Amino acid sequence: MIRKLAVSLLITSWLLTSCGRIGSEMPVLLYLAIAIDKDANIETSTQADFRRRVELIADDYRKIHPHVQLQFELYEHSKLLRELKRRDASDLGPDLIITDTLQAHQLFAAGLTDAVPLSEAKRLDTETSLWERVMLSNGEIVAQPIVIFPQIACFNKTAINTAPATLSALQQLGTAGARVGLPVTFTELLWTAGSLGALSSLARAGDGDTLSTQNIQSIQNWIQWLENASAQNNITFFKDQGQLEKLLKEEELDWVTCNANSLPRLREVLGDKLAVSALPEGPSGAASPVNDVRVLALGSNSSPRQRAVAINLTYYITNAMIQRNLSLRSLAFLPVNPNVDVTDSTSTTLTTLAASKKAATQHEEDLAGLVHQVDLSSQINPTLIPLIFGDSTPQSSADALIQSLQRRP
Repeated sequence: MIRKLAVSLLITSWLLTSCGRIGSEMPVLLYLAIAIDKDANIETSTQADFRRRVELIADDYRKIHPHVQLQFELYEHSKLLRELKRRDASDLGPDLIITDTLQAHQLFAAGLTDAVPLSEAKRLDTETSLWERVMLSNGEIVAQPIVIFPQIACFNKTAINTAPATLSALQQLGTAGARVGLPVTFTELLWTAGSLGALSSLARAGDGDTLSTQNIQSIQNWIQWLENASAQNNITFFKDQGQLEKLLKEEELDWVTCNANSLPRLREVLGDKLAVSALPEGPSGAASPVNDVRVLALGSNSSPRQRAVAINLTYYITNAMIQRNLSLRSLAFLPVNPNVDVTDSTSTTLTTLAASKKAATQHEEDLAGLVHQVDLSSQINPTLIPLIFGDSTPQSSADALIQSLQRRP
């Protein structure tokens, strides 16, 4: 690993001092592996969506470096690690990998990716808080953050005139006949814990701290709200975010939580019917959306020339001008570069994404231990599902959830 990092640092030094030489070299083909959303399927619409996204970057990059070609392949999130291990065994691993921060750590630990070499100056092109998601204790960086996909609300404005700003308004919306969909997965449902004042108590449980009576009560109140919501006729909990996206596109649901990553696919189907808003607040304040950060990792099988271009492309994507242009053209994500301002009072989408990011920042410390640095889904979901559907009392449900959190790896 030390030898590979030294080589990478030498390549980076060459790139920074003689970047123009890249454009005069022989053709270079980079292979890009992309992990699609955890809940999405690889289907025609998904492939077309990601092809457009890759081409946005590749076409502009080739204007500067016409000798570079980029080919990509989509992988289901759950199968990426296994498939890349298989390719790596034949020295056919990708040069670049786009995935989330947690999986980037898994890939690095498996030896499928190398550390990203960055000068102190280049580190300023990424928000400081995002480095905590991709940095090891020894300072190595397992991947470069490239975009932020905020968690928001998506709804059909032909069925809903005004987006609910509070949880109370959301329940009233269901009572009035609007079909509301919520996910049953812990990570995607955690935003309600912020609105209901339970997030810090859940974080304390996850850290193994002793909980006060007030902490336990706040968790019980959160569970009680979830149980009450599931008992309403027009508020329904579904398996995951992918199912919510599908049902909104089919107009079988009117309001759902969603990830901004879904917006291009939703727009393609719903067109002007699609509207977005920030997640509802609650009696305890702002929601705690779990904003997804996509990262770019360096595959370990690249040749020296492929590695040089891969690093150069990584630098290119985080450039302030490129980040701004991509954000404004896609209207589906926010830049990681803190020097980029894409706020626009005329764009409801950008305003909504910015509001979600701000709300998440307020809860960053609690969210970090619950979802940003560890994946508790497989551990918590089996416990959470019966809690929501009222198979136990709020007190016993809270006890079971706390025990699951305290057994975290």
